[in-house]
Amino acid sequence: MSSPRPLPNRYPEDVEHLDGAALGELRIPVCHSCGQEFWPPSPVCPADFGTDVGWVSDPGVGTVNSWVRFHKRYFAGDDVPYTIVQVQLDSGPRLTTTWAGEEDPEIGGPVAVTFREVGDGMALPEFGPVTSQ
Repeated sequence: MSSPRPLPNRYPEDVEHLDGAALGELRIPVCHSCGQEFWPPSPVCPADFGTDVGWVSDPGVGTVNSWVRFHKRYFAGDDVPYTIVQVQLDSGPRLTTTWAGEEDPEIGGPVAVTFREVGDGMALPEFGPVTSQ
């Protein structure tokens, strides 16, 4: 029997992002000076080097920029193979995360965020194809 995958560490720069995910929100850092959303989190805006940085809830829609399938188990509890995608959010930032789709991702294909519970009240954002209603 395999042991569960370790939970993400709660580093100070990630707390707002992880707390949002637990509530079903994709939270992204934003510069209050220039309005630029960015990733990864930083106390300094990469666009204008401003330090008036906060967080916003992002709609979590975008397109697949790149993807890869892993066949090696890097953490106990990983189910292999698994797919990782880099998503270009419509709001600007690029996020790298797990793929929630059944089929292979399509470069340029539309995606939306979902949240996967990982234990101990934590959830992580992952992306999958946009489904028609």
